[in-house]
Amino acid sequence: MAVRIERDRMVKVSELHNDTSKWIKAAKEGPLFIMRYADPEAVLIGIDAFEELLDRLQLKASLERRERASKEKISLEELQRRYGLS
Repeated sequence: MAVRIERDRMVKVSELHNDTSKWIKAAKEGPLFIMRYADPEAVLIGIDAFEELLDRLQLKASLERRERASKEKISLEELQRRYGLS
């Protein structure tokens, strides 16, 4: 997947090292792409973005589990046993 990176969101490793506090604050406004030799090496994001990302991943995993479970075949006898209907 190609990611479009705006120039003002690119930070050289040396810049990050020289003024880490500044860049941590900037990451709260949106992702920063840490560049090494003109190539993106890492992404720095604020805690709110990180928590939102985790929430989305957990939701996706939950939906995938439900989808897999709904495709499972189960016998009538097994359903009755599971739910005490026998």
